[in-house]
Amino acid sequence: MTDPRIQARRVKVERQRGHRRLRVLIGAVVLAGGVAGALAIAHSSLFSARTVVIAGAVQTLRSEILAVTGLDREPPLIDLNTGSMQRRLERLPWVVTASVHLDWPSTVAIAVVERVPVAATALAAGGYALLDATGRVLEDQTSRPSALPLVAVPGVPGSPGSSLGASAQALLATASQFPVTLLPRLQDIVASSADGVVLHLKGGLRAIVGDDEALAQKFVSLVTVLNGVNLTGIGGIDLRVAAAPVLTPLVSASNVHGKGDG
Repeated sequence: MTDPRIQARRVKVERQRGHRRLRVLIGAVVLAGGVAGALAIAHSSLFSARTVVIAGAVQTLRSEILAVTGLDREPPLIDLNTGSMQRRLERLPWVVTASVHLDWPSTVAIAVVERVPVAATALAAGGYALLDATGRVLEDQTSRPSALPLVAVPGVPGSPGSSLGASAQALLATASQFPVTLLPRLQDIVASSADGVVLHLKGGLRAIVGDDEALAQKFVSLVTVLNGVNLTGIGGIDLRVAAAPVLTPLVSASNVHGKGDG
């Protein structure tokens, strides 16, 4: 027969264990309730993206940035993935890099660096597409931009946000370094299978650039020739040897006809 004192001790121990289990259970319930409450507060309007600060966006509309990031819906900051937002921003036509930072409790700060147009190209349906130095199509415009060189790119440019192929790189490199002072004299920049990059200047003058090496020196030579040489009877300027441009005579239709008859 069990000693009553031992039995009482056992009962006391079991009661203490029960009390501990009850305290743990109550603590877990309280903690769960606290977490649920904290999550509910974090998802409330108190911690939503009510303020969006955008820096660096000149060509990119604020409404476009808000839409692509989902910030137009004022989501809770706790649900935002800044890396995903940055990637979506960098798919916008004008944006080259983007950064997104959360400033609790309710502010999102966005900084973008936009691309710089270096050329325009004519579109088959009319109008012109602006291009950056990498071949990214930035925007379509109805009229030719007077501050940019016009390039004749191979193929058909896509919609804003798409990119041209590598075959346009020499044209775009030439356009990006073309002297602003010569823009009024330029018709367009084209690619020739025989001569490489060629400038069509007003008055029928043709300047052969060749490849996109030593462009700065080639353009110095071009400016020197255009400003200091009597170009009467000259049809072309060969700039492929940058330091020694070669002038070629204008070939008239009658001369070509005479040579053909001979």
